Amino acid sequence: MVRKSTARQEKTSLLNDILSILKGSVFAVVITLIFIILFAAVMQLSTLPESIIRPVVQVLRILSIAAGGAFVARKAESRGWIKGAATGVFYVLLVSLIGVVSGGQFSFDRIFISDLLMGIVVGAIGGAIGINT
Repeated sequence: MVRKSTARQEKTSLLNDILSILKGSVFAVVITLIFIILFAAVMQLSTLPESIIRPVVQVLRILSIAAGGAFVARKAESRGWIKGAATGVFYVLLVSLIGVVSGGQFSFDRIFISDLLMGIVVGAIGGAIGINT
């Protein structure tokens, strides 16, 4: 009886963790979209060179992943950095899926792998910050 109860609690806990990670990833994507729209408006209204687009978008993605990792970790009781890293991975996968659905192509190349690594590292840092705040 005790064993069944413990297994049920672990299953519920895992499901809650996965849902929390998905929410954090969607949160990060929404933050990215909002800031990219704001940046596009600034670019339209100013004479900034187009060469700054890539670095600014990369910084926005990093900040969004860190915020998503912190968001997930704040609700967690332990292992915030792991949940933050998972949030970063789901963020990269979700952004890739959005790119494919909107007409882009997916390629499993070094850019995708570097994005995954960035998502893991930045998400883990955001999770470590979130669990400690």
